This record gives sequence, structure tokens and C-alpha cells, in this order.
Amino acid sequence: HGVTLEPSLQRSAPQALFFHPFTHGSQVLLDEFHHVAERVSSFHDGIVFTNRPIQLHEKVTLKILKKEARWHGGLRVGFTSMDPSKMDPGHLPPFVCPHLVMQGKTWAAVLPDQCIEEGTILMFWVDHRGRVFFRSQQEARNLPLLTGVPVRGRLWAVIDVYGQTKAVQLLGEGGRRIYVTLANPSPFSVSAHGDVEECVICCSHEANALLQPCGHATLCHCCAQEVFHNNQPCPFCREQIQDIVQVIPGPPE
Repeated sequence: HGVTLEPSLQRSAPQALFFHPFTHGSQVLLDEFHHVAERVSSFHDGIVFTNRPIQLHEKVTLKILKKEARWHGGLRVGFTSMDPSKMDPGHLPPFVCPHLVMQGKTWAAVLPDQCIEEGTILMFWVDHRGRVFFRSQQEARNLPLLTGVPVRGRLWAVIDVYGQTKAVQLLGEGGRRIYVTLANPSPFSVSAHGDVEECVICCSHEANALLQPCGHATLCHCCAQEVFHNNQPCPFCREQIQDIVQVIPGPPE
């Protein structure tokens, strides 16, 4: 017998995916575009949610940015039928497993240790039978993680940046960086005429690369890639570059 899906779960062009900007653990620090979640201290209170429900078979793709070896355990992932926008962040439990799971309406599990190494890209998803699978760059096959997730309602992804997992980045499906369109290019150096200024290295292209984790945008994407691959720091603050997000400024109002 086929499963009849609600309109919100039927496959269509999904909206942009990022971490929920307000509902997250007390130790979570999000970047300006809500694509990077970092736990600032301790080993718990690192729960984050996606901003919108996840479609069936839609792959939630993460990159491990930082690891903190002094703790034990690692990333927990899963799904919840609770709308994060209706949650009180102050009442989130410190752990998704077992605390949030025990409250009901959340299904999550621990990923294997090999999935928490820095630079690892992994993805997880739920199918039409309520089975959750994951895959990492170390594995060429889909591995089962959970069963019994109800699929007749909306489901948000939940990630617990726990233990040795210090920071994660949300990527597009297939491991692509998420390209951001800005209505107001505030992180850029802007001229008096409101134009995005030139790259401080080549002085011929717009400064359209957002450096992570410092958030400065004074380089074009081409020069930023060269600086990054040469292991050079941000030219503005000298902080080491861990990743680059190409940002496309929106049209002026």
C-alpha cells in the first residue's frame, strides 16, 4: 500500500536550508548566515535544528569543521516533528540523546567515531518508510541509523554538536557550499556610493568571499581560494581561514 504524503512532504524545489536562527542550545554560536554552528564551551548544550522541515529523501549534508579531543563521544543526528519556532530555547535539554528523544516526537542516534574527524563530509536523510540512513566520504554505501520515524507529518532535522564535535557547517546536497544572496551586503567593505569595494589583493574584482570563521569579506573568491590553499590567514585580522563562502550580493533596493 502506498503512503499518501502531505503536500509539504511532496518533492518540490526546497527553500534555502540553514540552522534555525533562534532555537538552539545555550552553548551554540551561529555564524551570520546560520550555516556554521559552533559549541563555544563545555561538551553539551549544542543542539541545533534546521530552519524548515526536511523533505523525504532530502539529504542533510554536514562538514565537520572543528574537533575537540579532550571530550568523549561525537555528533548525534536525527529528526523531530516539533517545530523549532514554537520551542522555548531556554527549556532545551543539554543532550538530544537521551533527553530530547525521551520527551517524544524526536528520533536521533549517535554517529560512528570515524564521522567526527575534521574535514569529514557526511549526509543523512529519512526515506518514505521512516528509515534514516547516513553516508560519509569514508563510506561508499548507505548505512542504516534509525527506523520508525513517522513520515505523515513535517520533520525538521536535529543535530547535536556534542562531545568531540566542536563545529559543523551545513552544506548543500552533494557537499556543495551554500551560496548566499544578500539583500544588504553588510559584511562587506562598502564605498560611500553603496557599492561593494574591490578585493584588497587583486583590486579588480568585487570582494565577494566570506572567510570563516572570522566573517571578514575583503577578498574576491579567486584570491580567497589562493590565500586559503597557501595556508595564509585573513589579511584583515590574521585569523586562520578554515573555509570560504562565496556571497552574491542582492540587487540594491
